[in-house]
Amino acid sequence: MKHYDYVEWIFYKEKTLSNKMIQEMEEHIYECNECMDIFLSLINEEEIYKAEETISSDFTSCVMDNIQEIKYKPKITVKKQNTSFKNIFGYYVAVAAVTILLTFGGFYSGLVDAVPQVAKSTVIKDTINKSNIIFNLSEEIVNRTSNFVNNFQIFNGREELE
Repeated sequence: MKHYDYVEWIFYKEKTLSNKMIQEMEEHIYECNECMDIFLSLINEEEIYKAEETISSDFTSCVMDNIQEIKYKPKITVKKQNTSFKNIFGYYVAVAAVTILLTFGGFYSGLVDAVPQVAKSTVIKDTINKSNIIFNLSEEIVNRTSNFVNNFQIFNGREELE
């Protein structure tokens, strides 16, 4: 979840952001308590006083009256299709028959025998195909160092002969 910082909430409060960004921040503030705390910290007493002036004193009673006037509409229930016992029993019989056929045909015993062989072959292939990178690197360093020392000794030996 991406959180918005203090400055972004100031821009949100001043409505200087794009409509899309304002929409995203409004959706985020409903889910994130941290960002809600940051936004609420931006509201000062002067703004609270202005809000109190714009809201009428009987606002709460009007809202409650409107709620009580709403008539209850019962939820329309959709009947689920009843699958009959015969259909369910038929499915169970079909599944049982397929299972019995596979068992007698040796399918399951073949799986039991094949799984360890597959696992064994993958382990062997993994160990054969992987080279020891550290060993190869150290061997290369030793070879190059040895060649350097030999070339250095040969070069020093030529200087002493001259």
